Amino acid sequence: MSRRVTIEELAATPRWPLERTLALPGQIRGNALRAWGTHVAEHWGPQAPDRVRELLGLPASTLPDVPTKRDWMPIWVQLRLAQVIVDEWCGGDMLGFETLFAETSGTGDKVMRWAAAQLGPTAVLRRAGSYHASVCTVGALDATADARSARLDFRGADVFGDPTWRLLNTMSIRTMFTFMKKRLLSIHGVDSGQRDYMIELTWAP
Repeated sequence: MSRRVTIEELAATPRWPLERTLALPGQIRGNALRAWGTHVAEHWGPQAPDRVRELLGLPASTLPDVPTKRDWMPIWVQLRLAQVIVDEWCGGDMLGFETLFAETSGTGDKVMRWAAAQLGPTAVLRRAGSYHASVCTVGALDATADARSARLDFRGADVFGDPTWRLLNTMSIRTMFTFMKKRLLSIHGVDSGQRDYMIELTWAP
């Protein structure tokens, strides 16, 4: 049975055990992580990116400050990156990560930034499926959007059941609207199963 969940409920959901997260199959393209190191350094000092890598057990060659499309890494890196930042500097509050997320909204994929600035949310969200396919090797995203609402239906990947993944992806939509200066009326997730997840949203004219 499907169940609606808010961002606040997702943030309060216990994380998966570390071993389960590290065992997730799939890879993510580096540009999906945006300029994470630049923004972490701006917030918490120039040594902060190295501290993150130390906690993750990853060298700079695997996780550079500004990953590019040429960089591929295990999908768990995206999840653990957020968790480590939250634990180290946000007091364990996953909602505290949203400020950093909002700042990086302007440093993501150039095509998505252009669409966001020029075409608005409908065009961006309709492209979400092809964007997912370009940055993630597992699962599929079926995106539908009209002038004032959208549905993003993620299916067929273990990572789609991870609470941190669900929070980050739902949060990224909310911060995208902040970046575009558009008023989001509602947003929630739908727990559709262990390997499926949906985001539904509406916005003002």
